[in-house]
Amino acid sequence: MTFKTTGHIFVTMGRIGHCRQHILAAGTEVLYQKGYNGTGVKEITTAAGVPKGSFYNHFESKEAFVIEALEAVAAQHEEHSRAVLMGSDLSPKQRILNFFDGIHQDYKSEEFNGGCIIGNLCLEMADENEGIRATVDKLFNKQVSLIADCLRAAQDCGELCCEHCNCAELAEFIHCAWEGAVMRMKASRNCQPFTIFRNQLEQFFV
Repeated sequence: MTFKTTGHIFVTMGRIGHCRQHILAAGTEVLYQKGYNGTGVKEITTAAGVPKGSFYNHFESKEAFVIEALEAVAAQHEEHSRAVLMGSDLSPKQRILNFFDGIHQDYKSEEFNGGCIIGNLCLEMADENEGIRATVDKLFNKQVSLIADCLRAAQDCGELCCEHCNCAELAEFIHCAWEGAVMRMKASRNCQPFTIFRNQLEQFFV
């Protein structure tokens, strides 16, 4: 779904790896705050405290950097999502509810600033940059797939209201509704969009 990243989550290995990951972490934070068009190579290298040449030693272009940043954020999010949605002794229904509750609490603690970096860049760049659009679509598909797997588990144990519903389509619907709720929370600066989303999500379960 959504995931905010800061520099400390990236693992560093060796001097070259450290420099690359340091630039990636610092630049991702700037990207999260300012978006694609507000983030230049200068802003990235200033945040990382490295000369401009260091950026091009590791990244072919700003577009290449952004795609790698998105993939790194998504990989961290996928690890977290899998742990919550698939790795718990709780029922599938409760895992799905806990998953969205947890992300909502993160947004609430930040007063609904920021939001989903993947969704933000999709809104900003999907019409302008095919590489970023395709990357976001691929990452969203992975997110939807994890939700669908948890929904199938709920279906198998009789927790879904519709015994024969298409879990892949339902997961897509839930994901779309969630991304919309995130945008509305940013606009309204309150929890009402999430409350509505949460109430409607519960209607799919017994």
